Amino acid sequence: MTLKQLEYVVALDTYRHFVTAAEKCFVTQPTITTQLKNLEEEIGLSIFDRSLQPMTPTDLGKVFIIKAKSILQETNDLKDLVNKELNSINGKYKIGVIPTVSPYIIPLISGSFSEKYPNTVIEIEELKTLDIIRALKNKEIDLGILVTPINESHIREIKLYNEPFVFYANKNHFLSDKKIISVADVEKLKDIWLLNSGNCFRTQVLNICPKSSEGKNIQFQSGSIEALKKMVDNYGGFTLVPELAITEENPGCYIHFSNPKPVREVSIVTHHSYSKQAFIDAIRTEILSIIPPNFEKNEHFIKVKWR
Repeated sequence: MTLKQLEYVVALDTYRHFVTAAEKCFVTQPTITTQLKNLEEEIGLSIFDRSLQPMTPTDLGKVFIIKAKSILQETNDLKDLVNKELNSINGKYKIGVIPTVSPYIIPLISGSFSEKYPNTVIEIEELKTLDIIRALKNKEIDLGILVTPINESHIREIKLYNEPFVFYANKNHFLSDKKIISVADVEKLKDIWLLNSGNCFRTQVLNICPKSSEGKNIQFQSGSIEALKKMVDNYGGFTLVPELAITEENPGCYIHFSNPKPVREVSIVTHHSYSKQAFIDAIRTEILSIIPPNFEKNEHFIKVKWR
């Protein structure tokens, strides 16, 4: 017994004519005839008396039709409930964000998101990329925001933006007077400050400047881009920062790269089985509303891998 068979029975009861019922159900008349016969054989009773014109439900058929209508109504109510739930973002969610993204987008979207969705509670935790991948696999968080691609079979990636890298140097650095800089200018420099191991941003920076960590007297490594900028300010050298990290508070020099610019691709990631598309869309819309428009429009870039 199938829901489709129940729909055919209700249609036959409504129109009392095989051809008309078939047309209303968008199937052929032989299809609806065969399905009714199969159903009657399965349940062991005749639902309609075909000897009468128009055909009429049997006594047991009338009881069956009432129950079929009830089941179909309950099914429709269940579909409506599921659709309403999927399209609502009310509730509690957990998001993991890598430390090199979190300080630059979460404070900007938190206030406006709370105002738009007062019945939505989001728990945000800073996690490294591999920890986000593990948490998604174990379904400990709903979404992650990190650098892609990650190429994990169980994870879906929803791209947000391409964010350019920016050269940040001490004001006394020999390159500080440049207005624009190329990757070739920095790839062999050896006075860089780096994030600590485990940060995908560190790997990306080393892919741009593979010789930069050699020959330093101080091997300070931090999990914070802001801490690296302070080391540059106080002790010289340079670092690379994401463009959203540019502020007027630091005394050092920000220098943009020439085209093609090195960029990192930032995306929302979630488990393939995650069904709350409305929540994903709301987060994505909020983030895209605060990033500079050139992030997405700039077609001249080099996407830097993180692994």
